[in-house]
Amino acid sequence: MNRAIQAVASDGMAMSYDVAYADTDAGGIVYHARYVEMAERSRNRTMAAMGMPVQQMLARFSVQFVIREVRALCHRPALVGDRLNLTSGVTTMSQVRVNWRTRIACESEIICDVEAQIAAFDPVSRRASLMPDTLMVLLRQTPRMAPLRRVPTMKTGF
Repeated sequence: MNRAIQAVASDGMAMSYDVAYADTDAGGIVYHARYVEMAERSRNRTMAAMGMPVQQMLARFSVQFVIREVRALCHRPALVGDRLNLTSGVTTMSQVRVNWRTRIACESEIICDVEAQIAAFDPVSRRASLMPDTLMVLLRQTPRMAPLRRVPTMKTGF
């Protein structure tokens, strides 16, 4: 699996992901939950490239990140053998939470967009926490991506 990471000018950090049979159902279509997992890997790679390795968060910044909310918008399925391009970046942030977006594409076609709201968490108090200034400085340098456009849901009358 190629997980090489390269910078993409002002539009997130990118990595490639080769879809294996283990990522798919018997028909060779990627399970929808795998897109959330791929987004997590891409986000972690981006954070590591920016000097914030996830495994060092507690020791360096006295906080951990926890997922508060995640949303995936699937556009079309990926198939076994596809090489996917994952691009992750911050959409918005505050001292308490960071919103990330990961765009998953195959060649020029968007497969899935995953947005995750990540909160700072103090494992000692087991409560939400403010991010320290040193972490905020690094997050401000993280590549940016536009948030997903919210599309109104269809009302069915049920």
